[in-house]
Amino acid sequence: MRFAEFAKSAATALLIAVALAAPAHAQINKQVISGTWYEDRATANGNTNSLILTLTQVPANKFLNITHVACTIATQTSQVLDRVDLNTGSTSGNSDLGRSYPLRGNVSPQVVASANSWSVVTDKVYFKIGPGRYPSISISTYSSGGATPYVTASCVVVGDLSDS
Repeated sequence: MRFAEFAKSAATALLIAVALAAPAHAQINKQVISGTWYEDRATANGNTNSLILTLTQVPANKFLNITHVACTIATQTSQVLDRVDLNTGSTSGNSDLGRSYPLRGNVSPQVVASANSWSVVTDKVYFKIGPGRYPSISISTYSSGGATPYVTASCVVVGDLSDS
């Protein structure tokens, strides 16, 4: 049992170390639509205290009812996770429609290889996004030390498509 925990911690440490060493890159979306099933994934990272993960545009003829969101977020140990919000906008990465849905509950980081690893899993989300709109997830941290801020995140959104 201890070996399994050690292996999991070592694997997590390796992934965080690779993510922290990697340069910032374009976001990768993995949208899946099958009948009414909707799933989208986004990853992003950067030397910043805030990050926006942009998801793919909702089909122009359907409403999206988001029901589940899960994110893995890594920061420097000197950073504290402040907010994680689900947003909707009229353009990619924008939250200009004034609708946000807080996702972060009371979570504590796991400290691995001099980084904080946060897990945010929210079931029973009830957030409807209109046709042709753009969902996004905004992540905000604040720094308590002198290290350069850094955030890397990977999120998945699951829901159903409907006509109304």
